[in-house]
Amino acid sequence: MGACALLIVSGCATTGGDAEADAVTQRLDAYIADDGNIQHDISNREVAARWRESETLRSAGDFNGARAKLQQAIDASPRDAVLWSRAAELELEMAENLRAENYAAKSNFLTTDANQGLRYRNWLLIERAREARGDLLGAREAQIEARKYSQ
Repeated sequence: MGACALLIVSGCATTGGDAEADAVTQRLDAYIADDGNIQHDISNREVAARWRESETLRSAGDFNGARAKLQQAIDASPRDAVLWSRAAELELEMAENLRAENYAAKSNFLTTDANQGLRYRNWLLIERAREARGDLLGAREAQIEARKYSQ
């Protein structure tokens, strides 16, 4: 069976309440792409199919179904830092803030030093998760970390 390369493009949606949170959302969206999308090249057909199914379910508002499909993708490719980052974003959308922070941290652990953009994205997700939990000092620390990777 041959390998198939698939470029996945999906929206990066976050919800916010106050002006500072909205500013974080704008920075997150601005980094990902001019059109607000993230891109990820997946060569494993099973993982690509689960990602696609997860995104379809997420777009339809079925966050639990999206979570299940994304978990299947992670189970098939547990060292894929982008999958963990996307899972963090999904958990943030579901107000599972501690889990979102943990998944973003795992993504940072798995990513390479060369992937500064993913680290930036993850620190912004961690910042949002901490803000949502009321951990303003932790959110500020995450903001400082994000700035290290913003170039």
